[in-house]
Amino acid sequence: MNSTAEVDARAGSHIGRSTLADLMRLLGRETQTMQDPQCGASRISVGLRRVSAGEHLVHMGAPSDALYFVCTGTFKIFRTDEDGYEQVLAFAGRREVLAFDALCMDTHPTAASALEDSTVYMIHKADLPALSRAEPAFEQELQRAGSRALTRTNELVDVMAAVAAEVRLARFLLQLSRQMAASGQSPRRFHLRMGRRDIASMLGVAHETVSRSFTALAMNCLIHVSDRDVEILDMDGLKAYSRCTRRSMDDLGASATRRPTNRRSAPCQPSGLRAMPA
Repeated sequence: MNSTAEVDARAGSHIGRSTLADLMRLLGRETQTMQDPQCGASRISVGLRRVSAGEHLVHMGAPSDALYFVCTGTFKIFRTDEDGYEQVLAFAGRREVLAFDALCMDTHPTAASALEDSTVYMIHKADLPALSRAEPAFEQELQRAGSRALTRTNELVDVMAAVAAEVRLARFLLQLSRQMAASGQSPRRFHLRMGRRDIASMLGVAHETVSRSFTALAMNCLIHVSDRDVEILDMDGLKAYSRCTRRSMDDLGASATRRPTNRRSAPCQPSGLRAMPA
């Protein structure tokens, strides 16, 4: 059995305590009861931890002790094969739960590391039943968080169902767009926290293919890219293209010449991600 200190060391730097009410507000549970400093959730302490960029939050194969809710920052979820190959499975941001796949297991089947300086709420698995009894609304939020984690897995299946790399990239960008909208950020303009090698690993293609795919989408004025800054110029066009499982870059170019667009007066720049760090 691991001590609490050992668990804390694996989870990142302890930066203080928060409350269950703060966590539930993060998850979208904003009620008059939660605003009351005397409510049960406001009196229940929850750990808050900092994870530096590049640092592991959980290690694959390590004992599963807690659930983590992303307060700030972005995490990469991945597994490492016996030959050392790192397979990226998903990226998780604000409000998303980490380590939910290990809730009924003794060890973590995947790893999670921070792509930027991040903070997470931490709840030990052993405390979950008591928290659910003390605050029934927390159990509902936990179920919703688990549902979002399952949706994230299904989205990976959806991405990999496309044969063409450009279509996989289009689906990935649309998923990011939905995540940004859900967290109250712009669904059209966002900064990629992950490098092209991580994107390539998730999409199941070579990182050079990712650069070419970004360039193809940019040349057809579906997106504009500058290093890691992405803007979706034609949301409807990107959605239409993402629904084609076997479309090629040549098909994309042909359809772009036929499709009426509502583009900017400034020309599109096919910048791709050639200058983007790997």
